[in-house]
Amino acid sequence: MQRNISFATLVLLSAVLLPALAAAETHPQTREGWLIGFGVGGGSAGISADGASSDREGGFAASFRAGYAFQPQLSVELDSNGWSKEQDGTTTTFSVGTAAINYYPGAQGIVLRGGVGFGSADVSTQVGSVTLSGSESGFGFLLGAGYEFRVRRTFAIGPQVDFGWMTLDAFDANYVNVGIGFNWYFIPRQ
Repeated sequence: MQRNISFATLVLLSAVLLPALAAAETHPQTREGWLIGFGVGGGSAGISADGASSDREGGFAASFRAGYAFQPQLSVELDSNGWSKEQDGTTTTFSVGTAAINYYPGAQGIVLRGGVGFGSADVSTQVGSVTLSGSESGFGFLLGAGYEFRVRRTFAIGPQVDFGWMTLDAFDANYVNVGIGFNWYFIPRQ
C-alpha cells in the first residue's frame, strides 16, 4: 500500500510541476564547465541468485553526480545512485558508483547517461540495543535518461529514470528508479 501511495505522489507531483517547468523554460540549454546535481524519487529493486529471482520491492531512490561538460553535447561525470528500503527494523540499500558519460542529443534538454564502476549491497538490522550490519561490493553499471528544463541560466530541473545493476559474490541485484533531478552548471560569464 505504501508503495502505491509513494508512486501516486510522484505521478501527481510530476503532473503538477512539469507543465509549469516547460512553460517557464526561457533559458537556452548551455553546458560548459563544471556541473553538479542530485535527484530524489522512488524505485523498485530485486535480486537473483542461482537462477531464481526475488519479488521486486519498492523503496526510496537518490542520485548524485559531479563532472565537467567539455562541450554542449557531452559531459564526463562521477555518478552515484541508489535504492533503499526500511522494513521491520531492517534497512536494505543497493548503490552503484561509476565514471559516466552524459550525452545531450542536439545539445537540447534530453540527457542519456551510462557508466561503469562498482556496486554495493548493505543490510543493517536492529536487535535489541545492538545493530548488526553486512556489506558486499562488486562490479556495477548504470544507465539513465532524463529531460532538463532550464529554469535559470545555470540551473535545470526535470524527470529522470535510472537503472543500476551489480554483480556480487552471493547474488546479483538491480533497481529501476524514477525521480526528479536538480542540476547546476557553473557556466563562466561571457
